[in-house]
Amino acid sequence: MESIVGKILCDRYRVIQELSQDDFSTTYLAEDMRQAGNPQCQIERLFPQYDSEVLGTKSWQKVLRAFVEQGNILKNISRHPQIPQLLAFFESDREFFLVQELINGISLQQKLTESLLNESEALSWLQEILEVLDFIHKAGVVHLNIQPSSLVQQPNGQKFLTNFAGIKNYILFSSQSKKTISNRYFSSLEQQEENPKFADDIYALGKTIIYGLTGNITEFIRSESWQPKDTINSSTSSSGSIAKISPELADVLNKMVSSRKAYLEGSSTTRLYQSAAEILAELDFSQQVVTLPPPFFDSSQVAKTRLIKTKTPSNPTTAKSRTKSNKGIIWTLLTFPFIVALVIIFIGINKNTYKGFVNYDNDDYQFSIKYPQYWSLQELDDPITGGVVVFTSPLESSADSFLEKVYIAVEYLSSEPTTLEEYTQIVFERINQEQGNEIEVYQDRKTKIGEFPAHMVVYSRQEGGLQLRQMETFTIKNNQVYIIIYTAERAKFSKFLDTAEKMIDSWEIQ
Repeated sequence: MESIVGKILCDRYRVIQELSQDDFSTTYLAEDMRQAGNPQCQIERLFPQYDSEVLGTKSWQKVLRAFVEQGNILKNISRHPQIPQLLAFFESDREFFLVQELINGISLQQKLTESLLNESEALSWLQEILEVLDFIHKAGVVHLNIQPSSLVQQPNGQKFLTNFAGIKNYILFSSQSKKTISNRYFSSLEQQEENPKFADDIYALGKTIIYGLTGNITEFIRSESWQPKDTINSSTSSSGSIAKISPELADVLNKMVSSRKAYLEGSSTTRLYQSAAEILAELDFSQQVVTLPPPFFDSSQVAKTRLIKTKTPSNPTTAKSRTKSNKGIIWTLLTFPFIVALVIIFIGINKNTYKGFVNYDNDDYQFSIKYPQYWSLQELDDPITGGVVVFTSPLESSADSFLEKVYIAVEYLSSEPTTLEEYTQIVFERINQEQGNEIEVYQDRKTKIGEFPAHMVVYSRQEGGLQLRQMETFTIKNNQVYIIIYTAERAKFSKFLDTAEKMIDSWEIQ
C-alpha cells in the first residue's frame, strides 16, 4: 500500500513519519496544522479486509455507519485521562483513519525487555488498568486487545490503556469472516469462540500481569511461599510459574485467568470475577506493599535453628521451656531486621515526602495542610460558597492558559444530621445541574481525609473553552462538610496529581 508520509489529510493533518505497522494498520506521527503551534498527534490508517460483495454500495454504507457508530463510542470513552483521546476519525477513498492524542511513553512490552515486574510494580499496573476497565465496562465497551504492548507508561508514571480493538473488528472484516483482532497468547479461548464479554478483558489483563512477573506465557502463577492446596491437583500446580509475590496476589491473578468454560461445565470450583470493581475490592491487602531486605543472617544460622526446632528432647517439661525459648530467639532473629528496615523506610518516607512543602494553619476552621512553597496562597472566607483558601500553581510559561488550583471550602449543613452517602448524592446533583449533559464522571470511590471517612469524585468540565478535570474530595465532621478540590487542564491533570494527593494526605482536621 502506498505510503502517505508527507501528505496532508483532510486539509489539516500533515503526516511526518511512520511509527509502526502490523497486519491491520499503520501508525503515523502527524501534526495538526489548524491548532496553534502545530501540536503533534498520532494517525492510525486501517487496512480493511473485505470480500468483494462488501464493496457494493449497500454494504459499503453499512460499513460506514458502523465506523461512525464505533468512532463515537471510542471518542466518548477516550475522555478518561488514561485513554488516549480520539481527536477525530474519518474515511477517505474507502480507507479509514483514527486521529489520536500522542502518548510519549514506553509500553509494558518494552519495559519487560529490560526487567520483569516486582510485586509493587505489578500491583500498580493491575490497579490502574482495572480502574480504566471498570470505566469502559460501565460504558458497555469491551477492549478485546489487552496485552503488554497495549499498556503504556509515560515518564511521569501515568499509565494508559491503548489499542482498542472494538472499532477495528467492526470495520476491518466482513461480517461473514467472523475474524477479530486478538493476541492468541493473551486472549481466552472463550473470546475466540463466543461474543465479546467483559470477562475477556479481565482474563487478558491477568495473563498480561502474570507474563510481566514471570516472563512466561502461563495460565497459573505461584508465589514463592506457595504451598499446594487440596483443591489444586498436582498436574496443575506443577505447571505454574513461580514469582516473588504474596499468596494473596497470586490468588487474585489465578482467579482472573480461570476458564469460564471449565467453571460452567463444573470442572472448576473457582468463582469467577464478575467485574473489574470486584477485583479492585480484593486488592485492599496490597495498599501497603513494602519490599524489605533479607534477614541479616546466613544460611548456616537458618540450618541451626531448624535443628533446634526438630530435635526430640528427653524431658517433656524441659522440652517445652526450651522450645519456647528457641521460638523466642528465632522470632527475634527473624523480625529484628524487618523492624529496622521498616523504621529506616518510615523515616526516609516522612523526611522526603513533603520536601519543598510548607504548613498552612487555619484556626477559624481548625485545620492544617501542607502545600508547595512555590505555590501562591489566597485566603477567601467566602460566606456564600464556603471558600476558605485556594492554592495556585506558578505560571510555567507565557502559553500557560490555566493555573492549576487546590481549593478548600467548609460548608455548614442543615440542622438535621447528613450522612456522607447523602451528601455524595447532593454533590452529583450539583455537578449535573452545573454541567448538564457534558459531565463525564470517571472516578467515584470512598477514601479518607486523615482519620475521617471521605468520598472522592473525579469528573470533567468546561470553562471558557478549556477542557478541565476536577478531583473533589470531601468528608463530614460535626455537621460541617470539608471539601478539597483539585482542578487542572485535562492534558496536565496527571502532572500535578501527585502534588494534590500529597496535600490531601497532609490535611488534618481537628
